[in-house]
Amino acid sequence: MQERLNRLENAQQASTIAPVPIPVAAQAPPPAITPRPDEREIQLERGTLLETMGLPKPEVGGLRFAGFFVGSANYNSHIQMVPEFAGNAPLSSEPGRTDFRFDQFTFGVYKTFASWLSAGAAIEVERQGHRHSHGVDDTLPSGFGCPAGGAGCVERFGSEGIETEVSLHRFNITAVAPLGNGLALSFGRFDTPFGIERHDAPLNLNATTSEVIRFGRPMSMTGFTGSYQFAPWLDATAWVVNRWENETTEDPLEDNNRDKSLGGRIGFTPLYGAQLLNVGVGGWWGPEQGDIDRQDRWVLDLDMTWSPVRRLVLAGEFVYGGEQGVSFRPRGIPFLAAALSNKTVNWWGLYALAHYDFVDWLGLTFRYGVFDDQDAARTGVEHLLQSFTFTPMLHLSRLIPDLRPLGVTNARTRHCLDWVDLRLEYRLNLSERPVFSDAKPGVPITSADDMSHQVTLQFVVNY
Repeated sequence: MQERLNRLENAQQASTIAPVPIPVAAQAPPPAITPRPDEREIQLERGTLLETMGLPKPEVGGLRFAGFFVGSANYNSHIQMVPEFAGNAPLSSEPGRTDFRFDQFTFGVYKTFASWLSAGAAIEVERQGHRHSHGVDDTLPSGFGCPAGGAGCVERFGSEGIETEVSLHRFNITAVAPLGNGLALSFGRFDTPFGIERHDAPLNLNATTSEVIRFGRPMSMTGFTGSYQFAPWLDATAWVVNRWENETTEDPLEDNNRDKSLGGRIGFTPLYGAQLLNVGVGGWWGPEQGDIDRQDRWVLDLDMTWSPVRRLVLAGEFVYGGEQGVSFRPRGIPFLAAALSNKTVNWWGLYALAHYDFVDWLGLTFRYGVFDDQDAARTGVEHLLQSFTFTPMLHLSRLIPDLRPLGVTNARTRHCLDWVDLRLEYRLNLSERPVFSDAKPGVPITSADDMSHQVTLQFVVNY
């Protein structure tokens, strides 16, 4: 009996002893997965400022909303005198003053219906000031106008005020026809596709625009365009549009005569890998004078953009133009000149630009511009106009963690636009003639300067 009790007790004790674990061989780490050439890692970053703040994308019913707004602080030492027949000069502040300005606000709606059909439109509210000069002769009974030959005529600034304008800024409806690589046909209002500079501040690398885009060529156009990509290194664009639209002359969208303007650009991209080099040759032709269909205005345009390394952008544009049958009034003191009647005129200009990002959030742009108004047709004065522009730029939105770039680049470059930019620009303007003045409106300008200084602190926000 005792032996049986001992065996039961030993069995119970054995059942309470934990079994000895069996060693398991160490597992090797999983092999690294090499992505295929057409694959990429999914990024879980936020794509917009609204997403960063936890809000949804600005999209309703398949419509995408986007736009920008611009504010600035400005100082001018002098204003360029541009006689009224040639347009005007920008007035960012009165001479010798510093002004704070809310410059632009745009709101756009965009819709993609299919891979071959899309449309979009944008409204712009712009607060802008322009100023031009008038020829005045106090010896005349009316006091206005210049006598023949210009003797006794003196230039005076007009009293144009700063205005807020609401405009139908840009729109397009685009269809891609299934021909070859796809022929894109568009109707709308567009930026003229020459060079890197555009009307809208977010699309530029400076706070101000060059002499070429202000005086030398059309800035915008309204009508039909067609574009085709023959190969990765060759593309072409052509258009039939209303007229020469430029901020300097403040021309409306509608044509001023029965004819239309024609133009085009051929682009060559010999480097389109890590580097991006694009060279374009284009032109514009059309009668641009009111109610006159026979006097032609034309320009030839050559532009280039090159990104030799990721952080560097080089760009340039050259324009040569002419027009037939040009007439305008005499010019007064301080750049006294006789009237012009039914003459063929010419002009040329260029700019060279370099932008470098030292780090992701800090860049610097330098631009040199020159414009030779050989017959005074575009600026109202026969002179060589030059500018030197330095623009340090803070990409403030790049300091936000996990915020992707905007996804849009400057024209024909790899430089991405940013959500929020702060630009501090200094611009030196030079001329052969005394065309810069700090006189008040309505005061005879008997003397002027050949130099002016501009300082602009510009804030640009995309949404």
